[in-house]
Amino acid sequence: MATIYRASSQQAALQTALSEHRNLGWTPRHVSHPSFPDVPDQIAETAAEAHACLSVDAHRGAVALARAVVEATAKEKGIIKGSLVAKIDALHAAGHMREITREVAHEIRLGGNEIAHGDLGAEPMPAGDAQAIVRLMDEILHEVYQGPAAMRQLKQNRIDREKRNSGSPLE
Repeated sequence: MATIYRASSQQAALQTALSEHRNLGWTPRHVSHPSFPDVPDQIAETAAEAHACLSVDAHRGAVALARAVVEATAKEKGIIKGSLVAKIDALHAAGHMREITREVAHEIRLGGNEIAHGDLGAEPMPAGDAQAIVRLMDEILHEVYQGPAAMRQLKQNRIDREKRNSGSPLE
């Protein structure tokens, strides 16, 4: 005996609505949500949210969050006083980032300032610029957190291997 399944009234209504709108598109098709395992949780979550904003073409949101990530990174490294300009320069002076990365951080700051300070203007944030800013934010996180963590892990792996092989680390 065959079982007959009946659609609920909600399912039937949805099916009717979909058939009436044949040009429906689903947004987003894919939400980017990368992980940043060696970055402090709040900063990593904000960075992932910047990527999610890009997935739904929320370019201003992505750039504003990227700017927030740069400032939060400085604060997490103990640089809490002064403007964001001063914080970025202090990150560089403390050896957390190279000169080119300092310049990149200032570009993120300037892009974010357009949004954070209400200077929206007549031209919206171009998608390509927002994507570049989020990629640059990723580079800052790599340079400040992920790269050093990977180097520390590599060093620890070598020390552990040397201990197992000879009983004491080689210098």
